[in-house]
Amino acid sequence: MPAAPNYPPFMFAYNCIAQLFASIQSNDTPELFTHDFLRYTLGFSREADRAFLGVAKRCGLITAEGKPTDLYVRAREPGGVEPVVAEMMKQGFSTLYAKNPAAHELDRKAIAALVVDVTGMDPSLPTLRAIVGTFYAMKLLAYPHLEAEVVPNRRKAPERRRGR
Repeated sequence: MPAAPNYPPFMFAYNCIAQLFASIQSNDTPELFTHDFLRYTLGFSREADRAFLGVAKRCGLITAEGKPTDLYVRAREPGGVEPVVAEMMKQGFSTLYAKNPAAHELDRKAIAALVVDVTGMDPSLPTLRAIVGTFYAMKLLAYPHLEAEVVPNRRKAPERRRGR
């Protein structure tokens, strides 16, 4: 049986990453970060939210056993999320940073191209969108000073006419 591909960390529910860190900051540090802690203490009970544990482990926020690391403790400090998430990105997405040390400055399209280049992944896979979305959600937390991606409004609003 062939080995599983070594993709960067990802979760399909990447839109909840900022909320997860807000919850981490407002709750005590657990002895173990488990699915129960995620569900009952932090309030993330969807099946898709559970993937955060894998991301947190691969990025160094918690150990393989689920124990919070120094990064976790630092993330709870005021102003701690930005530098911690930046450090997590460097660890979890090290293959992307090895190829482009300024990966966090890229837009979504360029991040996707970088992931495809590094992993050899088929660009049509939903996993690619999840990796890019996870990276981008973390980027927005770690580097809020970088311009947010501008999504053009492709649909022209209809003109409103006043009756004559």
